[in-house]
This record gives sequence, C-alpha cells and structure tokens, in this order.
Amino acid sequence: MKNSKILKVAIASSLVASLAATAAISASAAGIGKVDDIKDHSVGVTGSFNNWESDVELKDDGKGVYEGVIEIDNVTADMVVEATKDDGTGTQVATGKTGITFKVRLDGEWTDSWGDYEPDYVRTWNSQTNCCVEAAEGDHVKITVKLDTTKNSPEAVSAGEVEADDDVDYTLIPVEYSIEKVEDAAPAEETPAEKTPAATAATADTENNDAPAATTPASTDSDSDTTTPATGDTTSAIALVAVVLASLGTAVVMTKKASAKN
Repeated sequence: MKNSKILKVAIASSLVASLAATAAISASAAGIGKVDDIKDHSVGVTGSFNNWESDVELKDDGKGVYEGVIEIDNVTADMVVEATKDDGTGTQVATGKTGITFKVRLDGEWTDSWGDYEPDYVRTWNSQTNCCVEAAEGDHVKITVKLDTTKNSPEAVSAGEVEADDDVDYTLIPVEYSIEKVEDAAPAEETPAEKTPAATAATADTENNDAPAATTPASTDSDSDTTTPATGDTTSAIALVAVVLASLGTAVVMTKKASAKN
C-alpha cells in the first residue's frame, strides 16, 4: 500500500515536470511575442552570401528601424541560388528569381526571423520566405537591408490581412531591401617614361668648360687677288706691310747700283 502511494506521487511529479518542460519549450519557441521586445535583442541579416553561418548587424536608428549594408566585392557561384516560396501547402515553388537570398533574424537564431511577405504562406514567429536580390557571378554589389518594426507589411495591408491602423503584428513586420551594382574602375594604363637623350658635345656643361672664342675666316675679294687677313691680329698685319715695303726699298737700291756700275 505504501509503495503504491509512493508510485502515485512519483508519477504525479513526473507529469508536472513534463508539463513544465513543455510549457518552457513552447514559450521559447513562440519567439518574442510582441514588437516591443525586439529592442532587447540583436538584429542581423544572414543568407547565401555567407552560407547562412553568421549575421551582418542591422543598427537601430533609435526609432525602431534597423538598417545595414552588405557589400560583396565579387559574387561567387555558390552565393547565387534559385529563389523559392511556400505555395501555402508546405511545398516550395520557384519564384523565377536567381540571385542572393537572405533573411533577417534575432540573436543569430531562427526563433524569430523575417523575409518576403507571401499571401499564401502560413506565417508564424519564424515566417515568410527568403528575400532575393538578383545578381550574377562576378558582380560587385551593395545590398541595403531594412527591418521596419514600426509598421505592418504594406502587402499584408493591401491583401486585407490587417488594417492599416492596426497594432503592428510582429509576424508582418516588413523587410525592405535594394541592391546596387558597383561599376569597378578599369585599371589605369601605365604610361612609359619619356626617354631623355644623352647630352651631346655641343650641349656640354658650359659652366665648367669655357667656349672657344669665335674666329672670322679670311674673306676673298672676288674682283681682285687681294686676300683680306682674318681680323683679330692687327699688329701682325702692320709688321707684314713693313717687311714688304722694306723689301721693295732694298730692291730699288740694288737696281740703281747695278745701273751705275754698268
């Protein structure tokens, strides 16, 4: 009898513990529960650009709008995937887009995440399909991502899922994004250095070598056989004239003497 009571108490305790554990799991799986809780968590974006392994931080502007930029210098083949969406039955179908896919999430976990609004998608705390920006291998891109926690998805409002003035449903917070393709500048062509010709003898350094004095060549009078000596030595010219005159004088004297003798 005593053992039976002990067994009943043990079973009851196990059931209580089991229910408590289930409640704890359900609470953690239920995500943030309300929009205001987001401010107590880190907000980031992850996707095919980093193999879904880490998050690029989105910063709060102080008003509940989180934004960040992902720059990819060179898109690789493994970053480019075919985007799909849920057709409402749990089946993924192609969207027709091929590019870089991503989602926004809290604390680097999948308990709470956001992506593109899809009217057929059964949304939960981890709802919506992946966002996709079209890009090709080799592209240099900048992707701007924004999570606006201050409003419901415009598509959800248009679909009549919520009213525009309703309180913000955390499962319908919109992810806004855009992509910019960066045109890398072409490498500048190298201009060959200009070659400076070697200095010639004519352009030698005149600071260390005195230039020779210019000489005037003798000029010849075409109408006579008289040659004009080069200028620059007047004394030599006068001496030459004196010698000629002296020779003429000597010749005259000798001629007279010869005549007298005869």
